[in-house]
Amino acid sequence: MRTPTSPGGPGEIPATPGDGVPRTRSTVVPSEVFAAQFLFLTGLALPVVSALVTSLPVHEGSFTAGVVVAGVTALLTAMLGSLGIDRAGSTVVAATLIAVLDVVVCGLLYYATPGAGFAVLAVLPVAWTSIQLPALSRACVLGTALAAVVVVVTVRDLTGEQSWTTAVTTLLNLALLFALTSWAGSRWTARNRSQRRLLESQTRLVGSALDSARTQERTLAEVLDVVDFAVVTLDADGAVTANRAAEALARRVGAPDATEAVLHAPLYRADGTTPLAASEKPLALVRSGQDVEGLLVRLGPPGPAQVPLSVSIRRVTGPRSDRYVFVARDVSKELADAQARDDAVAAVSHEIKTPLTAALGYLELALAEPDLGDEARELVEVALDNTERMLALSRDFLSARSRTPGVPLQLLMEPCRPSELARSAVEGVRPLATERLITVRLDTRTESTIPADPLRLRQVLDNLLTNAVKYNRYDGTIDVVVQDAHRADEALDLPVEDDIASEGAVAVPGVEIVVRDTGRGMTEDELASLFTRFYRTDRARSSGVQGTGLGLSITQDIVRAHGGSVDITSRLEEGTTVTVWLPAAADESVARDVA
Repeated sequence: MRTPTSPGGPGEIPATPGDGVPRTRSTVVPSEVFAAQFLFLTGLALPVVSALVTSLPVHEGSFTAGVVVAGVTALLTAMLGSLGIDRAGSTVVAATLIAVLDVVVCGLLYYATPGAGFAVLAVLPVAWTSIQLPALSRACVLGTALAAVVVVVTVRDLTGEQSWTTAVTTLLNLALLFALTSWAGSRWTARNRSQRRLLESQTRLVGSALDSARTQERTLAEVLDVVDFAVVTLDADGAVTANRAAEALARRVGAPDATEAVLHAPLYRADGTTPLAASEKPLALVRSGQDVEGLLVRLGPPGPAQVPLSVSIRRVTGPRSDRYVFVARDVSKELADAQARDDAVAAVSHEIKTPLTAALGYLELALAEPDLGDEARELVEVALDNTERMLALSRDFLSARSRTPGVPLQLLMEPCRPSELARSAVEGVRPLATERLITVRLDTRTESTIPADPLRLRQVLDNLLTNAVKYNRYDGTIDVVVQDAHRADEALDLPVEDDIASEGAVAVPGVEIVVRDTGRGMTEDELASLFTRFYRTDRARSSGVQGTGLGLSITQDIVRAHGGSVDITSRLEEGTTVTVWLPAAADESVARDVA
């Protein structure tokens, strides 16, 4: 980056080693030499003319016209020399010679016009060189000034024009004046150069940071223009910046630009027909302190041009005002794929229901035969039980086919004992577990009765136990525990069990069913997606174990419909623990919509 020079400075300044500034040869700007010389001429012109006019008639004998003419001639020569300095090269040597010539002029005029005080004017070149020129030049000019004073004072003393005491006093005063002037100027220059170097260093740092920020800004802009999701930023003044995808999205919904789309385009709920109220819009939710992450909305009026979006918003807090960053992703393809998948599942489920219903009818007829033997009756009952479960599964596929508008999950609540359902489920899965040399252990610590749908609750147990068997290792174990348990009221944000006895805590009684296996376990990322419909882990898919990825999603829906909760913990190669908690009291509604 090009570093700006300080205004009015003498050009490049010699740098000290290690300060990061390249060492350059000291130079003086020619215009500065001329300005200093013009100041010197202005300071001498009037005194010289006055001395010539006033001293000639009064001091004819002491006035040395030739010396005065020589001094004025030298002064004019120095002035013309300052105009002829080569502007393309270094001017230090030329400036030093001109300053020396000025000092000589002061000595000549001091000698030629006694009492005029021209010797004091030598302070001007001494001061100028101490500020503008390097140390060697300062020493030359200061030495010349002191030498000129010594010569003039000595000559006058030898000729008897002044006493030796006056000569010594004059010499000491002028020497002290020149020395102090040179020292003060050099100190001021050193301090000024240090400050200037610091300023230049800070300027370089600021310039480098500015260049870096501009580069990052350009890079970010290019990256945002490449991505296929809309990114829009909104500041406190309503100014909007958007990437190309946001502008394209605005054109899709008929808005002239992204600003109009973000601030004024109509937003609808996921159904595409219900407008969002002002307080329900994503920006209003964020401003009220709520998190907006993956919110499904539809942009634009109902119709083919309406675009479903998954919207996330981040608030960026600044020193003066907040800025909001909108990230919107078009989920049209995902919704279409999900709908096609749900339609296929629904079609298959409907096709399965017909033969299963017929098989169920024949099995019921077979059980009604009075001559059916006990052994055959037991086999038919097992077949009937499994047929009913398959019908329930087909209904689950239908209920899981879509969240919006969704199909309600029906619950037929009645008093039931989770311990009995657990025993039945364990016996049902034991043959499959025996084939894999898996030991299933049941520990029923309670015989409490709770209101629940026994068919749905058995379905939950079957799903959990089947998974525990399928994804367990050979000769592993499965522990099933049914026990009383309390859960703290979530509305009070209290911990579970340990602190339920604390003052003011509201504990909700219930029954806890724990299924613990010694299987493969899962990672944290896999646990985060475990309840997603049709989701199966990579290792589950590669293991060859058959599954639909619906079991846990349906299990969670059933448990939530009962007012309970499902918690899963897992560690790789150590196993998985699933804990289902059901309240001891629930609304005995005949149906719950958990879609």
